[in-house]
Amino acid sequence: MKRIVILNPKSRHGLALKAFDRQRPLLEKNLGSFDLYLTDSPKDCTRKVSEILSRKEYKQILIAGGDGSINEAINGYFNKDGKVINASIPLGIINLGTGGDFFKTINKRSADYHKALRENNFKLIDCGLSTLEDKKNPHYFINITSIGMGGEVNRQMKSSKFQLGVAAYFYHALTVLFKYEPPVCRIKYKSPDGKWNEFETGIVNLFVCNAEFNGGGMRWAPNYDLEDGIFDIVIVSNVSKIKLVTESHKIYSGKVSTMTGVREFHATEMHVVPVRTISQEIDGEVREIDFLKTHEFHFKMLPKAIPVIM
Repeated sequence: MKRIVILNPKSRHGLALKAFDRQRPLLEKNLGSFDLYLTDSPKDCTRKVSEILSRKEYKQILIAGGDGSINEAINGYFNKDGKVINASIPLGIINLGTGGDFFKTINKRSADYHKALRENNFKLIDCGLSTLEDKKNPHYFINITSIGMGGEVNRQMKSSKFQLGVAAYFYHALTVLFKYEPPVCRIKYKSPDGKWNEFETGIVNLFVCNAEFNGGGMRWAPNYDLEDGIFDIVIVSNVSKIKLVTESHKIYSGKVSTMTGVREFHATEMHVVPVRTISQEIDGEVREIDFLKTHEFHFKMLPKAIPVIM
């Protein structure tokens, strides 16, 4: 089987290639030979994946990296019209990320992930589409996107040397929390039965979940399903900052539904209109937006769109 590994050598503070080289002998033993492509700029992974899917030159695409690299690859599956280029060439993961949140979900779902990679066993799973007002700036996601404090946490963490795992995320979350002022947002969502609902609330964090983990192991959607065509929505609002800190352990234990100030529901589509523009992170990466404008955030589920090894 002809495979390609796509790797960002600058990830993990420039240590990704060394980490991959340590794994390479075991990978070749399990998978046989493969081609290696090193990205050289942001979005290069997206471009390369689109090229591979169009040319049909490989049977399997492996992303050696973390959630950001996986997200770049996912965006390469869609053309400019929002259509999947090729759903028969699946995406696999060689986990080199500092958080590895989506890999946690896939590895948990798979009976034997190494065997699945070797045999190219895959399923079509759900994917989310995030746009701004008037369908501007489309961005696809496969794990979790959030607006509110989470975007600020990721923005701070990306500019820090302290980025590794749960401890880093928790530290940056605490330092952002005590200076964050939750904006009021108008939320309109389409429930799985097709009914539209609307309400207003202040948002500390709003999570649109396709999979289970983010932030290096936070379990925002323990009852996720990658194939049901439905988002798990989690909103944290109207709660004191001290309560958030003292109850934060519930996020890691999968008991987020019991936290003070948490509201959960399911949706296939959602619009969020804040009174001021707030930050967004998508699969662990900060979305670049113009903070001089007040943006709307739109989310839409794309059922069983992406072929993923599992």
